[in-house]
Amino acid sequence: MTLWRRGDFVELNGRVAVVVGVEGDPDVPEEHVALWFGEASDQRATGEDPAAGPPQVWTVPAEYCRPGPRPVYRH
Repeated sequence: MTLWRRGDFVELNGRVAVVVGVEGDPDVPEEHVALWFGEASDQRATGEDPAAGPPQVWTVPAEYCRPGPRPVYRH
C-alpha cells in the first residue's frame, strides 16, 4: 500500500503533480498513484487552452514519486 494520499504534492522527473487517486481507486493499479500535473501534456505541447478538454491523469508506480514542495496559499 502506498504512503501517498489524495491531495499530496509530489515530484516526478522534476515536475510537480498532485495525487488524485491511490491504489484501490477505480483505474489505479496496485502499487500506483494517479497524478495530475495541472494540464494535459499534449495541450502544453500544442498551446491549447487546458480548459478545452478533460484533465489527463497519469498512473505511475508510487515508488517513483518523491515528496513535493509545500504549496503557497494565496487569496
